[in-house]
Amino acid sequence: MKHLLTALLCLTVLTLQAQNPKTSYTSHLRQNMAGKGVVTIRQSQTIENLVNNVATPTPAKKQTTKPAATESHATDKHETKEQTETHKTRPHTTTGNKHYARTRHKARGYRICIFTGGNSRADKVKAKQMGDRCKALFGELATYTSFIPPRWVTHVGDFRTKEDAQKYVTRIRKARISYEVRIVSSEVNLPD
Repeated sequence: MKHLLTALLCLTVLTLQAQNPKTSYTSHLRQNMAGKGVVTIRQSQTIENLVNNVATPTPAKKQTTKPAATESHATDKHETKEQTETHKTRPHTTTGNKHYARTRHKARGYRICIFTGGNSRADKVKAKQMGDRCKALFGELATYTSFIPPRWVTHVGDFRTKEDAQKYVTRIRKARISYEVRIVSSEVNLPD
């Protein structure tokens, strides 16, 4: 019985609200009510329409291109697609190192931590310097300098297995880049 009464009450409230003329949000704000403050809104009509969700008619665009021109554009689009596909395998040269643009995916793996500092600006500079020193000797390793509260850290490499990371740990220790070199588990960017 209670459920029937509640449903009937909700239905009458909805029908009464549907009969009221719809007022916009800004006109509702501008209404003067006893015991309430006064709201003054000064804005352009376009802003008014945007706030009140009023659809403005957009002028239809006229097609000014010729059919022959659209055919040439279609072939240009096809050539552009081929160029972007070859762009993925083209080498990019930056400061003597060859980098190949290839797609990567994120997975659980390992990185090598070569620096752990404090939270000062000097530690930030040291972290970036450690990454640059490692990048100079091992250009194939990606360097990641980041602030992991409460300290600055520098990680290098993206390794699928711990054994792959261990090979570089011995090489980094022999190069004496850092006195602290350890393998950490992390989310890495692996090539497809």
